[in-house]
Amino acid sequence: MSDEFPSALNPESDADWEAIGRFVAGESDPHEASQVAAWLAAHPEDAAFVAMMQRRTTRIASRADLAVDTEAALSAVRARMEAPSLSVVRGGSGAGGGAIRATSSSMSRRWSGVLVAIAATVLFAAGVRQWRSSTAPVAEALSYVTVVGQRDSLQLPDGSTVVLAPGSRLTAAAGFGTAHRELTLEGAAYFDVRHQDALPFTIRSGNAEIRDLGTAFSVKQEASGQVSVAVTHGVVALRDVVAATAPVELQAGDRGVLSRGAVQVARGIVTDADVAWTRGLLAYRDAPLHEVQDDLRRWYGIELEVTDPTLAGRTLTASFLADSSAQVLRVIALALGADLMQRGDTIRLQPNGPAPASRR
Repeated sequence: MSDEFPSALNPESDADWEAIGRFVAGESDPHEASQVAAWLAAHPEDAAFVAMMQRRTTRIASRADLAVDTEAALSAVRARMEAPSLSVVRGGSGAGGGAIRATSSSMSRRWSGVLVAIAATVLFAAGVRQWRSSTAPVAEALSYVTVVGQRDSLQLPDGSTVVLAPGSRLTAAAGFGTAHRELTLEGAAYFDVRHQDALPFTIRSGNAEIRDLGTAFSVKQEASGQVSVAVTHGVVALRDVVAATAPVELQAGDRGVLSRGAVQVARGIVTDADVAWTRGLLAYRDAPLHEVQDDLRRWYGIELEVTDPTLAGRTLTASFLADSSAQVLRVIALALGADLMQRGDTIRLQPNGPAPASRR
């Protein structure tokens, strides 16, 4: 398509050239854009003029690896405007007779204000877009924290959702969702991940690295450093980043436990009870006491001490929903055949025997 000035251009046009300039630059709001588009559709000579200006200014703005030198670009536009152009002048004695001549720059001068205004608007917009892309601030670091007894449901910037267990912390460096999707978890959380091939979703918890392969899963870090992962659907990869072990793939229904540099996998045992805590229900099925101790610390602020090796080797099957700390402790003691002694802020679990000095 020619970049010469339209011969039918009406110098007396009452078009709103400032609005047209914003339209060409892509800076109009939807209402203004629709009005300008309607005007141009009804005035083909103005539309041709605008199309020519858009081609010229965007061509200039896109040169030199998108480095926009506004002054130089406007000078180039002015030079093209003021250069004489060839046109056919009709007239004379013969029918259809005419002569080819170079037109003067009077028409260009007449339109110079309009041309420069549109060019400046387009070039300014191009410069702003370039500046935004080069200086746009990186998304701020993320930090989510829950206190004892508090759960929190979160939506991450990438669209993934998280239920953060009580007494837990989830953090991410600046740029999460755009430059990376790496999180650090202290405590426990349930993740429903929106998969992206370009940006893998990775969680670091203690020595464990859990990488999403398109799934939903829970992660629980214990005070001992042990990390357990229960997959409800999809696939994750679990590995020890310190020991640099090969990742172990966990599928729906699998539980992986990372302890002392090794991953132990139990296939097909994960049930709804494993993530019932996201609804406020603590459900245990032959759970080791160290798992119960960590949960009591997060959910109730209770330090449960178990020093007797016989008790320490027992497991708990029970469930608690909005129970008081006193009720929870009574159920645990009855289920394990143990007594409870309180010493300061610590509750000690000990085998049945003589009545303790203080009992709760």
